[in-house]
Amino acid sequence: MSVIAKARELGKEIARSQELAAMLKAQQAMLQDPGARQIIDEFHEKQRFLQMLQSQGLELTESQKADVENLEKRMLDNPLITEFFRAQQSFEQLLEEINQIISEAISGSQSSCSDESCSCCCGCDS
Repeated sequence: MSVIAKARELGKEIARSQELAAMLKAQQAMLQDPGARQIIDEFHEKQRFLQMLQSQGLELTESQKADVENLEKRMLDNPLITEFFRAQQSFEQLLEEINQIISEAISGSQSSCSDESCSCCCGCDS
């Protein structure tokens, strides 16, 4: 099987993963909730504004910093948003583990398992 075919197979497996399904479900719940949606929309608007300030070399005022902190607190206080963040982090961790395995295969090295770092062990020989 070619490398491209294997990559497609891996992509299909990732698309069927529990982590992606959980993230998409959490995202849908978050975006369908008016309160959560309002906070997310506010966040995106604030993000665009902050990027504009950065591109102009300007710094945030104390009032703007307080607004950002307030928005972050509101995001973390919303259970739908925090569930999405948790699911997103779990999916990103899966992708990081996959990238690590690919990197190790390319370099010919394999990190050894330990109780602290073997969260997705596929069965080591150690």
